[in-house]
Amino acid sequence: PGRRPDTPMARAAPARVHTPVPRGRISSRGADARASRRGLPAVSARARDPGDTGEATSSSAPPALPASGLGRREALGTAAALTAGLLSAPAFEARAEDDSKPSTSRPSADYTARGPYGVKRLPKLEHTCVSCFPRCVGDACLLSIDAYVPTPPPVLPDAMFPLVGAVSGDGDVPGDAPRARGPYPLAVFTAGFLVDAEQYASYARRLCSWGYVVLQYNKRENVAGNALDDVVSAAMIRDLIGWAQSDVLLGQLVDTAGDDKNAGVYLVGHSRGGKISALEAVEDPRVRAACLLDPVDNTVYAPLGAGFPSALAAMRERGDGGPPLVVVGGERGGDCAPGGANYLDFARAASGDSWGVEIAGAGHFQFLDNATFVQRAVCEEGRASESEVRGVSQALMVAHAETVFRGAARDAALRDTLRRLEDKFGDASGRKTENAPWTVLRGLT
Repeated sequence: PGRRPDTPMARAAPARVHTPVPRGRISSRGADARASRRGLPAVSARARDPGDTGEATSSSAPPALPASGLGRREALGTAAALTAGLLSAPAFEARAEDDSKPSTSRPSADYTARGPYGVKRLPKLEHTCVSCFPRCVGDACLLSIDAYVPTPPPVLPDAMFPLVGAVSGDGDVPGDAPRARGPYPLAVFTAGFLVDAEQYASYARRLCSWGYVVLQYNKRENVAGNALDDVVSAAMIRDLIGWAQSDVLLGQLVDTAGDDKNAGVYLVGHSRGGKISALEAVEDPRVRAACLLDPVDNTVYAPLGAGFPSALAAMRERGDGGPPLVVVGGERGGDCAPGGANYLDFARAASGDSWGVEIAGAGHFQFLDNATFVQRAVCEEGRASESEVRGVSQALMVAHAETVFRGAARDAALRDTLRRLEDKFGDASGRKTENAPWTVLRGLT
């Protein structure tokens, strides 16, 4: 009542669109010099779009939507999609049939926030690694598994009543919604040595919210002579991937070896779990990408030997470094992540299209959701904000995965994500400064 008949209902939609994030500096002054000292390729201290003059810009007005060529049903579908965050305004402008030119570039999705999917955690599961026998026997081969599965967003009106000539799954249109219901990539998260998988639950939930089936698991090992070696630990990941594909429930949600763009495996690991993930990534063709959080190779606590090969050596021997990585390291790893076996070395050995980011002042156990007193006492205490360390790590974890499995533009995803992170965290005290709290080691071109 009271609405002009010729006024498209989509005019109300922009009020629900998030305001574009202001641009900011994404790495500290002198990043090139620090990268050079670490033996990594020099990267510009600031990532900018062509024509960027260095001035921070912002906009308080949401993008305007074209008013012509829209039917009632399409306007309803578009408004719902904008509200759910599944359709960007530039993509919608490209569809509209008016005299304006479609946008030639559009910002990446906001990977610093949770994704559009709901997250469901399944009851605790168990699996025995049969392929690990005889290197482990009995309960030593038993894995306790937490599985997180995405709940797809609701079907949009245009998906239920497609427009004449519309093709399902054809780019950024509401017809993509049925494809978003699966299959999903499988992500396997490997914890650090004697760290409970529950201490990384926020990582699993964040990745699952972007449309990934995530498995976290605990092994039955301890320091009293029951620690499993790295060869067995990598074999457990391999066995776990096969089990997920054959499981009566998970097998319907994942495709670990198909040709679909959503098929394949994403490995994520922290500390020793990062090393084990790297060992499996260079050997398993189902693994398309990996995220290493403050990874640690062989050290005096786990020296090179039988059952404890070097992941760095395996990456170099392969020649191409293996699947693309995102390596996130803490500057204050100390003895827990010593030089010569830490994130800097993994970043050097990674494939050419990998990313590397160092978080200033981050300690080794600040990547956890809730580090224990003992964990804090064992490793050097970091001075960075723990929410910042997790926020940066999770955003890069998701952005990297989306470029590999969903085809997001790689350079734009990294640049936009780092800009949003700086806008969110600044110098970790709420102030905007010249220096961002991280350094890009590699990845920007």
